[in-house]
Parts: sequence; C-alpha cells; structure tokens
Amino acid sequence: MNTLRYIRVLSDGRPGHENQSVGLALALARRTGATHEIVHLDPAASLWGRLRVAGRATESAKKTDLVIAAGHRTHLPLWWAGRQLGARTVVIMSPSLPGCLFDLSLVPRHDAPGGEDTTRRILTKGALNRVPEAIPEKTAAGLVLVGGPSKHHGWDGARLASMITRVTADQPELEWTVADSRRTPAGFLSDLRLAANVTKVPHQQTGPGWLADELAKASTVWVTADSVSMVHEAATAGAATGVFPVPFGKAGGGRPQRAVDALISERLVTDFPAWEKSGGGGLQRRPGALLHEAGRCADWIVARWFSNSSA
Repeated sequence: MNTLRYIRVLSDGRPGHENQSVGLALALARRTGATHEIVHLDPAASLWGRLRVAGRATESAKKTDLVIAAGHRTHLPLWWAGRQLGARTVVIMSPSLPGCLFDLSLVPRHDAPGGEDTTRRILTKGALNRVPEAIPEKTAAGLVLVGGPSKHHGWDGARLASMITRVTADQPELEWTVADSRRTPAGFLSDLRLAANVTKVPHQQTGPGWLADELAKASTVWVTADSVSMVHEAATAGAATGVFPVPFGKAGGGRPQRAVDALISERLVTDFPAWEKSGGGGLQRRPGALLHEAGRCADWIVARWFSNSSA
C-alpha cells in the first residue's frame, strides 16, 4: 500500500461537479493529511489541450497519488491523467467511458436501481459535498433555500410562497432566513410577506462561505425539490431537513427527483405533504440517521488503497 499525500482534482468549471470532487478530496485529507490541487480544464480548449493540462507533472515535483473528477467532459482527461501520472483514478457520477478504465466509480444509487457495490463501484445516496463530518452545536435558527425553474422542474410561486409562510409561522421560536438563488424568478423573494422573525437574503448578498456557515448553525432547513445538491448538503450538515415540492418541467422530474425521493423514502428528509399531514410542528430528524457520503467513500478508498488512516 502507498501513502496518500497528493490529490489532483480535475474541474470542468461547473460548481456542482467541482463541489463533489473537492468534497471527496477534503474528506480524504481529514483522514490522511493529504493536500490537493484543482486543475481547471478549459471547456473551449481542444481535447488534446485538456489532456495535456490534466496529465502534466506537478510543479512541486510531488507524486500525484490520486486523481478525482466529475462531469462527462473530464472523463477522457481523467483516464489520461491516471496513465501519465501513475495515479489511481476516481470518477464521480456514471462515467461515459467503460468503468474499467477507472479505478473507482462513485455512482448515485438512483442511477443504478437494484445495483450493488463492487470492488470498482460504490453506489452513493446522491451527491457528495464539502460539509465536514464534525457538526457544530445547532442554534435556534431555521433556513429556507429557494431554487427555481430548471430542465426538470417548473415553478408555482404562489403555492411555494404559501408553504414558506406556513413552515416559518409554525416555528416562531426560530430565527428564520429565506434565501433565493440565481434561478429564482425575479421579484419572488421581495414579494414574500413574512413575520418579523424572518430575514430575506437575496443571493447577490451571499459570499462563497455563506451557505456553509448557515447550514452549520441551522437546526431546521427547508429546500425546494429542484435544488438537489442543497437538499443533500442540509441533510449532511445534520439539520432536520424538509423538501418543498415543485412542479415538474417538460422533461419530468427525472434523476433529480429520483434522488430526492430516495432520501424521503429512507426518512433522511421529510417532504412538505407528509409534514402537513402530520399536523405540522417542528421537523424531527430521524434518530441516528447519518448521511455523509464523502466521508463514507473516503473511508473505502483509504482502507483499500492507502496505508495512512489519519493525519
């Protein structure tokens, strides 16, 4: 077994993909003391240009032990980097190339219904993220995260506004924050009429670390179903997590909705209709329900490939 010291993350520039890859790299670093670098692949560059950047030797002359990537445009560069650097490779999400070209594939379980883990594939409960395993003590804070129309989901602003009003009014003991996103239709957040214990935060006023800080302290989080990655982040952060249903788009709910439905079925999150049917009240997190897929995958990688198990 080798020691894990240096990790390369290949990024296609999409925040969601990079968030998953870096989340795994950080989880590995917490276990091994490894450092990581992010290599950005220019989507406008030729395939050869992306291959060359992905497989270049590190300037620090440190040997790269592991390369991680997510997103279809990174798959060939990931395979190439592994060959050029003599490093193990981990692809996140279903690869567009044969899985045997990579040492490990981390595939969302909803993309492989009925499948099982193998020596080259781990089925995950949705998306990995950067949330650390150490969860600070929660405060009397509630958080509502609003997405918007997407390929798979439509929009019903009036119904969503009614649901947000209901959940925030139902727990007046919490200091609530409601935040929108770049996809939220203009005017939705400003038009909300909410109680005095609710603060509205437009996405233009949030910085890079804002969401992580809010998730760390919030005891209760509600997220619109279109924001799949944020549903997973809220549950991973140890919050009692609720999901607001939103209409399906022309493409139907698709994989994003299947990912949310899987969390609901395992009682890791609660959807609004079930919460409403129960009579409302504070969301309850299932005792002992833990969701930290980056940590679980990192444990698997260290145990099987690398000799170091702690920093």
